[in-house]
Amino acid sequence: MTVEYIKAFAFLQEVNAAGRLWVARSVYKNIYAQEVGDGEYSLPVWSTKERVVEYLKNARPLGPKYEPDEVPLDVFTGAWLSDVRMNISEVQINPDGRSTRVLVLTNEEFTAAQAESNRVDRADRL
Repeated sequence: MTVEYIKAFAFLQEVNAAGRLWVARSVYKNIYAQEVGDGEYSLPVWSTKERVVEYLKNARPLGPKYEPDEVPLDVFTGAWLSDVRMNISEVQINPDGRSTRVLVLTNEEFTAAQAESNRVDRADRL
């Protein structure tokens, strides 16, 4: 197992247990993301509100003020990741804003990892 796998798995266990994840949303209701080319976006997501607050304090994104915003996990995986208008190609897992290194999963990797995490959670409950 790699460190990246363990971090992704821990993140997914946290968001699966809570049933939600967090994004940074501006006062104008747009969502903080980085364009990675051809209109595709890399979206930072966090497992807790406190992690978003810490990121915003450390990274200090330019533009309007951003605040933590809760997104139900089923809405994120069922609607956001499949929405071609949002065009999310990557998901950044719990970036802290202090380091330029961050665990990034493609949309497909995130969806597959979440399905695997759900399978393990169900098996653990049996």
